[in-house]
Amino acid sequence: DQVQKVNHAYGTNGIITELEIPLGPVYPWAEVIVVFDDFMTAARFGQALGDADGLIKKLISIHAWPIPSYFAAVSNYLPEAKHCALLMIAESSLEPFQDLVREYGGEVTYQKSAHEASKGVSLAEFTWNHTTLHARSVDPNLTYLQTSFVNLEQVEHLYHHFGDEVIMHLEFMRVAGKLIPVGLQIVRYSSEDRLNEIIRYHEDYGALIANPHTYILEDGGMKTVDMEQLRFKEIVDPYGLMNPGKMRAWEHR
Repeated sequence: DQVQKVNHAYGTNGIITELEIPLGPVYPWAEVIVVFDDFMTAARFGQALGDADGLIKKLISIHAWPIPSYFAAVSNYLPEAKHCALLMIAESSLEPFQDLVREYGGEVTYQKSAHEASKGVSLAEFTWNHTTLHARSVDPNLTYLQTSFVNLEQVEHLYHHFGDEVIMHLEFMRVAGKLIPVGLQIVRYSSEDRLNEIIRYHEDYGALIANPHTYILEDGGMKTVDMEQLRFKEIVDPYGLMNPGKMRAWEHR
């Protein structure tokens, strides 16, 4: 809990120089690409895979077309107009995993054992914000959002509402023990006003945007002042020398 005083404070009140973290079991991670005709089917597959506690997995990354078209190194495994799931699955879970793929009508186009995946490019290099980098290398006018969704119903509405203007990219993670979809959607940038409209629509619909288009600490995350971080800054940086101008709470205290 002590690290939360400086965690995600972006150098406004301290710099972490040493961190002790617990380790988990080591698994041989197979890497798999599954493609789908329908994006929401891919998203529901991702949720079901994440919720299946008996299946051991490390990565569930879901991409709406045309995002897969930006992944040049694995393009042979990503058919035109198909939506894809990029996955890391423990080898011991591959057999029941195949049953889930069949249940959702997916097609496995790529599978490497842990040994094979240790050589060459890992699928992890096309996920999280690596996705954005691949997309922008093709079209520099693209940008992105960072979104926490409550459920897939939110995802489905926003996917259909914005269409090709906001292209859906989902990762799955646990928050307070619950698996939720988080988005790093690719946005076709047209203007700052339009980008802000898109953000407001998401927020009005109940999705949380961690705005990556601001340098202000409070505007980029939970939109509130973290009093613990502010109090710690008052102790360790009373003159406000660390990353000045980034923490609004410090300027307005």
